[in-house]
Amino acid sequence: MRIIAALAAPTLTIGAAVLVASPATAHTPAISADCGGVHVAASAYDAGSQNHWSVTIDGVTQSGTFGESFDRTFAVPQDGSATAWSAFVEAPDGSYHGGGSGTVGPCGQPADVCADLPGAQPAGTPCTPPPDVQRVGHEALDGCAVKFQGKAYGAGALTYDTAYTDTYAFDQDTNGWQLVTDTSPTVSDVRFTPWTIQAQVGHGCIAKPHHPAAVHTTHSQTHVSCSDDVNVTTTWTVTTPYVYDDATNTWVLGHPVKHKATHETPMKPGACNDTAAATAQPAAAAAVQASAAGSPAPSSGTLLPTAIDAGLTAAPAQPGTVPSAATPAARSHEPRIPALVLLSGLALLLGGALRFRRS
Repeated sequence: MRIIAALAAPTLTIGAAVLVASPATAHTPAISADCGGVHVAASAYDAGSQNHWSVTIDGVTQSGTFGESFDRTFAVPQDGSATAWSAFVEAPDGSYHGGGSGTVGPCGQPADVCADLPGAQPAGTPCTPPPDVQRVGHEALDGCAVKFQGKAYGAGALTYDTAYTDTYAFDQDTNGWQLVTDTSPTVSDVRFTPWTIQAQVGHGCIAKPHHPAAVHTTHSQTHVSCSDDVNVTTTWTVTTPYVYDDATNTWVLGHPVKHKATHETPMKPGACNDTAAATAQPAAAAAVQASAAGSPAPSSGTLLPTAIDAGLTAAPAQPGTVPSAATPAARSHEPRIPALVLLSGLALLLGGALRFRRS
């Protein structure tokens, strides 16, 4: 009978299967599982033996012995979750083994452990959200026309700080907390630094003006050099360039640069004599008028004809006059008056003096 029973080993189906041995009246295990529990049964076993049974539900194992028969249902969790299970029965020597395993559920309704949250939350669900996430940033703007939060600042650089607060919201579909990103920052510490005119020019906000041409001024003066018989023309030219002023973006006059040039042209023949005669005649007339009025004679600084100017090497001193201290060398550059003109002047002077004494 034992050999026949071994050949007729029972076949187990997973889930709600029932194991039946042949023949039906000897060693019959029956194991099944559903949301009602894990059902373990055995019949027609040897009543005088310590037959074994074992059930494991959601990782928790229960076991024991039985005699001729065994029939018991083990409950599975009814919290809305699926439950893994396994079970078997067998004789003391391991024969007449019948077993099964699988998963049942989800069974029942989940327990609502968070009354303030929508839906029903099972055990282990965090009922309060995680702490908020703070994000701080430092931002900057610059340009020729900076605008920020509806305000126009002009040309320059603007800096500001931003603060974001990301919060958690409960998601009923996933039965968990989801992070919600903040897209509306809190702005603080707004600072604007205007650009200087030089910086605005450098960034192309203001155009640099055209470089104007330098200013030129010219002044000329001509004098006669009788010693060289030339007319000397001296020309002074002053050139004042424009230099760029970064601070004001303007061109301003810089330091003038002076230049002097001299040009000589030959004199006409006798030009020096004509010039001296024109100068001596008014001087002689003035001396005669002063003698007639009893005024002192003109000083040596006036242009009066002298013996040397007349071409004489030496002249006797006249009574009441002081010899001139000038030497031919000292008068080398004075205008030379023709002798005839000088003698005419002396005659006029002496004639006036004689008339004054007779009167």
